[in-house]
Amino acid sequence: MSFSRRSFMETMAAGTCLTTLSMKAYAHQSWVPRQEDLMPGPAFRHGVASGDPLHTRVILWTRITPIHGRPTVRVKVTIALDPQLKKVVYNDWGYTGSAHDFTYKFDAYHLKPGTTYYYQFSALGQKSPVGRTKTLPTQTDRVRLAVASCSNLPVGFFGAYAQIAKKENLDAVVHLGDYIYEYANAEYGDGTKLGRIPYPNKEITTLSDYRSRHAQYKIDPQLQAAHQAHPWIVVWDDHEIANDAYKDGAQNHQEKDEGSWKRRKKMATKAYFEWMPIRDNFGRFQHKGQIFRRFQFGRLLQLDMLDTRLMGRDKPLPAMIDPFTRKLLVDPAKVPELLERMNHPQRQLLGKRQEDWLYRQIEKSTERGTLWQVLGQQVMMGQLQLPLPKPFPDGMRVPLNTDQWDGYGATRKNLLQYLANQQIKNTVILTGDIHSSWFNDIAINPYEAGAYDPVSGKGSQAVEFVTPAITSAFFTAPNTPIEQIRGFEQQVLQNNPHTQYVDFEKRGYMVVDIDTQRAQGEWYHISTVESPKATEILAAKVKVKAGTNHGVLVPPS
Repeated sequence: MSFSRRSFMETMAAGTCLTTLSMKAYAHQSWVPRQEDLMPGPAFRHGVASGDPLHTRVILWTRITPIHGRPTVRVKVTIALDPQLKKVVYNDWGYTGSAHDFTYKFDAYHLKPGTTYYYQFSALGQKSPVGRTKTLPTQTDRVRLAVASCSNLPVGFFGAYAQIAKKENLDAVVHLGDYIYEYANAEYGDGTKLGRIPYPNKEITTLSDYRSRHAQYKIDPQLQAAHQAHPWIVVWDDHEIANDAYKDGAQNHQEKDEGSWKRRKKMATKAYFEWMPIRDNFGRFQHKGQIFRRFQFGRLLQLDMLDTRLMGRDKPLPAMIDPFTRKLLVDPAKVPELLERMNHPQRQLLGKRQEDWLYRQIEKSTERGTLWQVLGQQVMMGQLQLPLPKPFPDGMRVPLNTDQWDGYGATRKNLLQYLANQQIKNTVILTGDIHSSWFNDIAINPYEAGAYDPVSGKGSQAVEFVTPAITSAFFTAPNTPIEQIRGFEQQVLQNNPHTQYVDFEKRGYMVVDIDTQRAQGEWYHISTVESPKATEILAAKVKVKAGTNHGVLVPPS
């Protein structure tokens, strides 16, 4: 989500004495132990995680805090069918070391489809917590996915992650980015009063910085619980690197002060691949900067995870209008030119390589007879636009956020036209980034009465479920009046007929429940981010009947 420069957190225990470890032991290595690595404590203090489940494989992840200057650590993993680890499937061994920041991934193989497994790591004479994971089914008539994004640590506690951990009947957690934030404290959220000051307390730019920030997040107990309970399927957004990132730069990167963008992106993505439970195919994905990939849940649904941030995105165009005052932020004479540039056929959001890959995946999915096509991606696809006043022509609109698909109109039109030409009837878009809850019908032009009908959904080529943030707020000004929030919600609904539901106030997550008859989005909102003891409510529910690409609000229950 677009912001000016902002902030982050720290959770290192106060008053703990450092162990003695000579820096000379690491003088010959590029890796240097961080302060938290010198603090006494358990070897598995960053918990366990699993991710990228396939039919017979799943990634298992942990991190071993090194001791005594040891450059490598031997790690054992045990996988079983029960949480007591009595029904062992197999044991295996491997090594990790400084080259990977002592993170360890095991690509568990020869597993059975649609099966729940339990796993535990052992190293340095200690055992990790027991994690639970699940492989993808080859046959199923129902899939339930938790959907999350935007967990800014200094803004508040991760109560939404704690609620996700409690849900027993999930097949996976889909995280759509902004897993970490790059800012120093008080740049975007002040964690001082909550004891959540970012570490290191500066804008992170180096490999060690990014590793430290990931490590700090991974010691949060509520985040650990969600990782321990379910397999995750993840993509990055911008804050894993820098705000409003694109392939060649970012709003929050200044080469004069912060060095090469190419190097910063390389270091940030290296730390991401190390610290996240994501498959890397022996480093090939990391080397190419590739994160788009496919997951098949039988013939019920195919999930294609996209990168709308780093792979092919051209530089965002400037904001054009203030959403509250409707005052133009650019010279009125330049509006037609800017709109033309936003919709230029050569302007890229996905990049040609990824776009071609996506179309091939949809084509293969259709050939297999897959019922639902689901896209997991970062920025909102649904139009968010306001009409311009006189003397502009009637019907002329400008987008409120050019960082979204609105700023890349040709990419959206190409995708929707492809879905229409292929007569794809059941397309669901999962979206994060915008720190608020939305449901949109997705049409090529939802503002044209003959092209889209908001009552029947005629003309809609897909539907979009947008998850709220785990902690990040939509309104960044403190104590924003509720009247202003509700007024903006009404303005959005009145001017965007394809938007069926919006909530700018609450944080939380979604559950997307899909079966052969319908896809259902459930928005769970938490009571507070200022305490770890948050409760939740089911705030809204939207049902999409198979074959309609159109959602209807139904009473939460």
